[in-house]
Amino acid sequence: MGHAMSRRLASILLVLVCTLWSGTVHAVQLKDFTRLAPVNTSQFTYGVGTVVNAVIKSDGTTYIANATYNEIEKRDSSGNWTTIPGPDATVGVMANMIAVDAAGTIYSPDSQNSVILVGDGAGNWTTLGSSGSGVGAFKNPCGIAVDDSGQLYVADSGNDRIQVRDTAGTWTAYGSYGATAGHFAFPSGIAVDGSGNIFVADSGNNRIQIRNASSGTWSADGSYGTDPGQFYWPQSISVDGSGNISVSDNYNGRVQTRNTSGTWTTTAIDSFTNLQSVAVDSSGTLYVTSNSSVFVGTVATAGIWPIFWGSTSSEAGYFSSPIGVATDASGNLYLADQGNQRIQIRDATSGAWTAIGSAGSDTGQFMGPSGVAVDAAGNIYVTETGNNRIQIRDTAGIWSSVGESGSNVGQFLIPTGLAVDATGNLYVADLANNRVQIRDTAGSWTALGSDGSAVGEFSSPSSVAVDAAGKLYVADMGNNRLQVRDAAGNWTAIGTAGTGLGQFQNPSGVAVDSSGTIYVSDSGNNRLQVRDAAGTWTSYGGGASGHAPGREDGQFFFPQGLAVGAGGMLYVADTNNNRIQAATIESKTPASPAPVTLLLLQ
Repeated sequence: MGHAMSRRLASILLVLVCTLWSGTVHAVQLKDFTRLAPVNTSQFTYGVGTVVNAVIKSDGTTYIANATYNEIEKRDSSGNWTTIPGPDATVGVMANMIAVDAAGTIYSPDSQNSVILVGDGAGNWTTLGSSGSGVGAFKNPCGIAVDDSGQLYVADSGNDRIQVRDTAGTWTAYGSYGATAGHFAFPSGIAVDGSGNIFVADSGNNRIQIRNASSGTWSADGSYGTDPGQFYWPQSISVDGSGNISVSDNYNGRVQTRNTSGTWTTTAIDSFTNLQSVAVDSSGTLYVTSNSSVFVGTVATAGIWPIFWGSTSSEAGYFSSPIGVATDASGNLYLADQGNQRIQIRDATSGAWTAIGSAGSDTGQFMGPSGVAVDAAGNIYVTETGNNRIQIRDTAGIWSSVGESGSNVGQFLIPTGLAVDATGNLYVADLANNRVQIRDTAGSWTALGSDGSAVGEFSSPSSVAVDAAGKLYVADMGNNRLQVRDAAGNWTAIGTAGTGLGQFQNPSGVAVDSSGTIYVSDSGNNRLQVRDAAGTWTSYGGGASGHAPGREDGQFFFPQGLAVGAGGMLYVADTNNNRIQAATIESKTPASPAPVTLLLLQ
């Protein structure tokens, strides 16, 4: 090629230098999960699940059966806690009470497999007996006790009898079905004193029975009712060294104690939520297992229990099945404490909790508070699944209510989650009506959706959130997905049933932040999922193994309510762990790639 041609080509050579940058995508990471509440560090564990019973030995050692996590919590006389693993699933299921002998051997009736589990205290388990109705065989046994000599006593509940195994391994059966003394109807609890007298919680007959060791005769005490000495399904029984008897009167939600003169003393009706059992030590101190805690005190304290272990309590800052959570611009936290039938508020400055409300149907009272929200003015909104209404508390502390039970617009059937947008419009997940309702600032209601699986239809919607652009986000729980409605009214469905990223099992909570990041309580998978603005999902939690429940920081047991708070915090109602967890939301913008120079020839 000649010089002229080269110059001509050079003259038409266009050099275009283009610097190419990727679009700005904010990657979100949750970090530093911590238990915000409860904060009592003397408790042996948080979210202990179903605490079945406690056993107190003469040296002060306490054993607590933890059915949910299949383990036994052991507390020595100095207050130190250790964990004893429960049986492997191939051996049996530890779902009932335990007894511990002088050597530390643990016994637990396996009502599912109708055998007695025997543990060595180090996590090794075997079984006694088999399913059946013969002597030494069992049907749904529930209660168990052991005396100082090593004799074993079993409430063979499904066979309506008591069985005793002596130290030589020989079984003896007492009783059969019936209502006369010495006969039983699904006996659930059993105890024995130092003289060999046997005490039985005769649950189906709503009474207790006592077998005199000297005469071999049975006597009965109690009947159905709510007066002292009357019962509604007594489930466990214990006796102290002086002969005082304590009974968990389960469906009456109270504990009763009978002194040696035969006089009954009782706590108030419904003193305990999900009462399980009662045990007593040599000094007469009671250990009451209720929901996820052990309360330590006496009936004489009139329901004020000075010590408790576990995670659940009616004290401020402790919870029973927390569901909904919300924050305001000042960082105050609001919680629907469903099991305690109240709302709790955490002050952002002091960290102190204040409880509001009690069980009932009057304004300011609650039956199944589920969702909570707060508007820019500080008004608090609460959904009640039991009263099928919304309650509103103004800044002066005055409560009012809207809605009632029904399926018309402005009526509700199990309202759960709710949200308030910047202009004061209220959004409610009307779960059993399979719809979302919106209340504008004039008080007019509009219903969205109906029962179904098509886009814009719902199956048990449980939670709602709204962003600054007016987008509505719905946890469509029964359809195992999210739905998003834009400001123009167009619906989009996100997710399917499953355990993978972007898949859900009963999602029951949703929140969104200012960047468009979506946070989901993937409740059935015991985890949180986070979807960034680019549509990428990240998972947190899932328990110690797979999608099983967990109780360490950053693990969950059926999480529900979510709230994004001031200062870049995410708050999680870790429902079945009876606690609130908080995590820091960290947003990162990926580094831009190096510029690229393009030479374009023409």
